[in-house]
Amino acid sequence: MILFPAIDLYDGRVVRLKGGDFGMMSFYATTPLEAAKRFQDAGCEHIHIVDLEGAKTGAPKHLEQLEAIAGLGMFTQYGGGLRSAEAVKAAVDAGADRVMIGSLLFKSPAMPDMLIKEFGAAAMPAIDVKGGRVVCSGWLEATDFTPAEALKNLSAKGFKTFLVTDTERDGMMAGARTELYKNLVGTDYDIVAAGGITTTADLKALAGSGVAAAVVGKSLYEGGVTIEDALAAAQGGK
Repeated sequence: MILFPAIDLYDGRVVRLKGGDFGMMSFYATTPLEAAKRFQDAGCEHIHIVDLEGAKTGAPKHLEQLEAIAGLGMFTQYGGGLRSAEAVKAAVDAGADRVMIGSLLFKSPAMPDMLIKEFGAAAMPAIDVKGGRVVCSGWLEATDFTPAEALKNLSAKGFKTFLVTDTERDGMMAGARTELYKNLVGTDYDIVAAGGITTTADLKALAGSGVAAAVVGKSLYEGGVTIEDALAAAQGGK
């Protein structure tokens, strides 16, 4: 299983939220590039960047930081505020290997076909789950879709990799709700799990559930797990 350490950004700084609540934001004494270099030096080959300010405002705000981090050579996935095809292209042009797209897919019926045609495997739908429904617009608006329905519909369009986030546990260090992902794993697509992943036990359970990758954020910054142990657990070690 691939490990994606997360760097969440707001106003150029590394931050984390609790349950997606912008009123509960923690700031960390590291720059985005320093954080990325630390993960790379520990052996990470993948990085997950969330532009929280972009998600809140509806347009990407950290393309400069994305470009700098992508320049390190890790596989870089980026999301937050990508609510137009132009914004998606800007993120790809800034160095993102894969972009996380939520609101754009669920608010325009024509967009899934257009995005898969233009961006192919670089486009990854963000299936953000809250109260059993998919939410969008910075997790503030509920859609009519269950996670299973969204996966079925979008995989039929040709999408092959999905970010599934348990928003109610994200940033809470409360442990991964492994059953959520296990029930969504399919044979025609890969799932990247996110939300509440805290310990090596979480990572090993997720690997056993069949997900292809896992995103770890706050736990890496606040002592829940070291990056070295997280990498080892994701790869089948301790």
